[in-house]
Amino acid sequence: MNNSTQRNIKRLSVATLILGGLTLAYIYWEMFAQLWVDSYIYPLTWNPDIRGWQIFILSARFVGATLLFILCCIFLRRTNQGIETGDIFPKSNIALIRWSALVAALLTFVRSNYDAVVSGESALMLDSNTFLVPLIVLLFAGLYKMAYLAAKDSKLAI
Repeated sequence: MNNSTQRNIKRLSVATLILGGLTLAYIYWEMFAQLWVDSYIYPLTWNPDIRGWQIFILSARFVGATLLFILCCIFLRRTNQGIETGDIFPKSNIALIRWSALVAALLTFVRSNYDAVVSGESALMLDSNTFLVPLIVLLFAGLYKMAYLAAKDSKLAI
């Protein structure tokens, strides 16, 4: 792989991390404002009947977004290290993408219930994205595995 392609992949990785970090910071700020700032546009309304559900959804959003960002950082680090060593598709990224599918399922489930939880409503919603997004991520994991196997076969043929 030529140097300009490597530089472009590194630049794209840095841009992805910056945008992901800004998104994560926004999620943290929004949750902090909803919990502790009374004059926020959409403040959190605590409902004593579903307090446990509200805590679960809020904490799952916080942990899920953080975990997805960490998985993204690990993926990009492994990819860039692999490119430097000549391994375009590191095998360890396959499992990482599969774990990301699980976290994506959690986050889409939380996203579909988040507005109801913030307004204090007792509602459980299951959106089609809860199933569709993880399936798409798993599809990419399968494609990544096929690319890994093709690159491995290519090295053996040479």
